[in-house]
Amino acid sequence: MDTTPLSTNWRTPLSYLVPSLAHCQVGFSTISISGFQAMTGFLSTYGHPDPSIPTGWNMGLIPQQLAASFVNLGTILGMLLSKPTSLYLSRRHSLWLACIISVIGSGLQLKHSAVAGLYARRIIIGLSNGLFIAFSNAYTAETVPVESREKVASLFTLWFCAGGVLGAVTNNFTKGLRTSWAYKIPLTCHITIPSLLFILVTFIPESPRWLLSHGRVDAARCSLAVLRRCSASRDAVEKEMLELQIDVESQANTESQPWLRQYLEPWSPSHRRRTLLCTALILTNSSSGIWLLLSYGTVFFQLARVPHPFHASIYNNLANLLGTIVGLYLCTKTVMSRRMVMIAGCGVQAVCMLGIAITSTIMPTSSHTGVIVLVCVLVHGFSYFAFSAVLGSKLCGEVVDTRQTGRAVGMGTRLNYVTSWFIAFTMPYFINTRELNWGPKVAYMWAASNFVTGGFFWFCLPDTKACSQEQNEIETVIESRDSCMERITAGNHRKSLDGHQATC
Repeated sequence: MDTTPLSTNWRTPLSYLVPSLAHCQVGFSTISISGFQAMTGFLSTYGHPDPSIPTGWNMGLIPQQLAASFVNLGTILGMLLSKPTSLYLSRRHSLWLACIISVIGSGLQLKHSAVAGLYARRIIIGLSNGLFIAFSNAYTAETVPVESREKVASLFTLWFCAGGVLGAVTNNFTKGLRTSWAYKIPLTCHITIPSLLFILVTFIPESPRWLLSHGRVDAARCSLAVLRRCSASRDAVEKEMLELQIDVESQANTESQPWLRQYLEPWSPSHRRRTLLCTALILTNSSSGIWLLLSYGTVFFQLARVPHPFHASIYNNLANLLGTIVGLYLCTKTVMSRRMVMIAGCGVQAVCMLGIAITSTIMPTSSHTGVIVLVCVLVHGFSYFAFSAVLGSKLCGEVVDTRQTGRAVGMGTRLNYVTSWFIAFTMPYFINTRELNWGPKVAYMWAASNFVTGGFFWFCLPDTKACSQEQNEIETVIESRDSCMERITAGNHRKSLDGHQATC
């Protein structure tokens, strides 16, 4: 058989870029839309005058709840619809669909309407975000080589934070406008990335796995050859094709089982503890309080009297981006155990939230309060993305059995988006000046949440650093709650003793 290396193809790195841009769009729209509630131009259209607010405008409880939470609700719907959509549309066609829905959702919001119309358009934006997340993740999992899959997927958080920076910067440029163009200009910018994505998707190959699962073997082989370019010989492509066929057949056999049995399997006694650990790691995203800042960040800065709240939003998203870069480094270079890194992250986040709440309680009118709150928020965001976000995603793939990873992570991710919707829906009860009016003192809740999460990891999370899935070490560690490094060190010590005795 021919073993000549495949020629280099520029579409391979492009196939890595496209799903990354999809996550960039999700971050862009999430942060940009959350900042609208702090704009005079938006509040004068959908809110009412309120002298107690620095801007002089406020939103009612229900409009504020629904305007923010419906984006998350749409994201949940998009993720739920991704499964039936994939039965009829390929990964590329599904990404095209997400681009079209995103452009339509942004375009419709340019037209002034009643608040009910705003809600519907927010759901459409969220729907496109859910489709972007689901199909970009699926495309990556099905096209990137196994040895590089984890690295490429880890970069998605980086792109999300980069999109958040773009959203915050765009809002800062238009914040001073007193008309509806204050939010219409950022909405127009929302169309840019989906339009670029729509064009780029044309040049990437289809998912070989999706083609195989639909009986298109020759097309799958051609697509795989394009994706692997010069990094593999033709023999290697044929070998991977065989592995894909076996995997697709195995998945078909699994999906032929009753639907209820498929989703109960991760909760069987042999998998239950792994699934619970995976779910807890994913829910760190909600328990950290990061969704308070993602959904109401700029509003939160205004209520805390932070100087220049739109500038503060940029600094916050830059801290998130820097934290992600540090987190990617810590995943491979840290000398601390992964368990201790997660616990340390929860501890730092809890202290930051406690600092925000105590400062706002003791000296609510001081000129220094806003600066202290801003510093605590920056450290909190940096800590979450450096110690929890990237590493938590990595640990999810390690603690779950490889055969149950898709379902366990999928269920945990959906549950996390439900809780993020719940957070966005309930926070106005606490921060709105016409309700409880806690303002930044709501951080007491998130301090407690982080302390509880850290305590759970202290007692329940094993250290999987240096473990090997193939050697079934993680299973042993999860059951015994010992550290993998401790087991390896003990094993090396026994070997050295045996060698010393043999020498003697």
